[in-house]
This record gives sequence, structure tokens and C-alpha cells, in this order.
Amino acid sequence: MIVIRIRLKVEAQNKAEFVHFMEEEVARNHALSGCLAYSLYEDVNVENSFLLYEEWQDRETFNDYKESAEFALIMAKLSPLLAGKPDSAHFEAEIIGP
Repeated sequence: MIVIRIRLKVEAQNKAEFVHFMEEEVARNHALSGCLAYSLYEDVNVENSFLLYEEWQDRETFNDYKESAEFALIMAKLSPLLAGKPDSAHFEAEIIGP
């Protein structure tokens, strides 16, 4: 499994548009083949900061998504809303425990 963690900072004036767009993306991405989890969290301590958490079946399914035309459209829409570059990390992972 591939786990992705992305920290996003949004320009204050773009927050409502960002949240609306991401609510639709979260729902859409849950239905993608190989997507095990796709969730957006708002940081309650840092204004206009968010965490995007993703789990993908394997690196191949994640790469297929990342290289898709849909992903390019997502980034084209999101980039102007952000305050700086996203901070992301990818992990090869295995669930431990129940």
C-alpha cells in the first residue's frame, strides 16, 4: 500500500472555493480503482491549513492516478488557490493491527 500525506496552505480569500472543490474531489476519488482512502482535514490550530491523506492499493495505481489527465486538471484548479507549494510525503506501508 502507498500512503500519501500532503500539507496544504490556502490563501485566506480562496478558502471557501478550495473547500468546495475538495469536497467534490474527495467524493470522486473514493470511487477510483485502487483508492483505499482519500480524506481532507482542516488544521484547527493553523488558519487556512489542511492535510490531505490518501491510501492507494499499490504504487502502480497511485502512479496511474498521478499521471492521469484528471490529476492534471485538479492541480491546474488547485494551484492558484494555494499559498505556496504543497508539502508531501509518500510511504510504502502495511497495516498493522486490527
